[in-house]
Amino acid sequence: MGSSQRKRARTASSSSSTTTSAGDSSNTPADTSAKDSGKSDEMPTSTKREPAQDSFLVMAGTYERILYGLEARSIGNQLTLNPQFIFPAHIGCIKAVSAGGRYLASGSTDEIIKLYDLKKRVELGSLHEHTGSVTALQFHGSTHLLSASEDGAICIFRTRDWEPLKVLRGHKGAVNSIAIHPSGKLALSVAQDRTIVIWNLLTGQRASRTKTPQIGEIVAWSPSGSHYIVAYATEVQVYKVGQAEPLTTVFSQQRILSALIVTYKNADYVLCGCQDKRVRIYSAKGTELASVQFHENRIKGLSAIEMTLDGTVHTVLVSISSDGRIKAWKLADMIDPVDGYSGAVLDLQIEPLATYNADVRLTCVTTSSGEF
Repeated sequence: MGSSQRKRARTASSSSSTTTSAGDSSNTPADTSAKDSGKSDEMPTSTKREPAQDSFLVMAGTYERILYGLEARSIGNQLTLNPQFIFPAHIGCIKAVSAGGRYLASGSTDEIIKLYDLKKRVELGSLHEHTGSVTALQFHGSTHLLSASEDGAICIFRTRDWEPLKVLRGHKGAVNSIAIHPSGKLALSVAQDRTIVIWNLLTGQRASRTKTPQIGEIVAWSPSGSHYIVAYATEVQVYKVGQAEPLTTVFSQQRILSALIVTYKNADYVLCGCQDKRVRIYSAKGTELASVQFHENRIKGLSAIEMTLDGTVHTVLVSISSDGRIKAWKLADMIDPVDGYSGAVLDLQIEPLATYNADVRLTCVTTSSGEF
């Protein structure tokens, strides 16, 4: 593809409304404006989110190309989920969504990344750097956005002007998932080429590339950044930073569609949302502890956020399903019954904090404290 034919990035938030292209920016940042202003383009070293006070935002993408935004607000020890905005975002199925500070980004099979201002509730513009479906998005704080695509590329954008700073090329197939370390210094990616790549985000270079036994579908860091998980179709490998071999492997009888690693009372737990409507809870050592039926259809996405409920900070888990429902759950309700437990796998019966029926086919979800 010639340079004149490359897709180009455009954002309505740019004061000059200029059009830019990543081109072959895999070697150097696209411009020197940061140097001229004395500001660094490096990722910030810490992005620990403060707990949301009495509310947070939930954003979900859909097969119907619509982007939903809801507010979760606490009333005592309960939550309400109320719609706040609906954006007709894309002309294709939305496959990824991420929030960072006041910014919201969505990616689609239409190969476009749409950008929104959550404070003003307006669209900012769009980014056109990819030549395949956008498969994954993740903000680091509110300063940088990483995107991945079926074209095998990972792009790093600076949110100040949405300049594409780097294009990371280390996969020979579609990238399925990306995850930025809490420090902002590293990132992980897994792809259809059966490899996992560790990226040095300070240099924009590949630190390592390792073959995986299967196609990695999901990768995620623990909140502390000391561990990470790689999820395959029916198993999850748990790694410790700095070690090449997994600490343990979690096996599931059901297809895993979503997964994350959470921390509760200084212990890590792996949560897997599965094809059979249930979330399965595993210890970091690989032991299946319990399962909970979350929905009436397959679970398409999970997101965790800390918030204050009834004066106490809790981790709230948000789940979405093909049944169109968005639900919020208190993590403590899931973990307390298995804390220190060593018996047979428990079938937990717990009630969600809140439920909202979007009446559409949901595909992906993210959360934000809503404090800008």
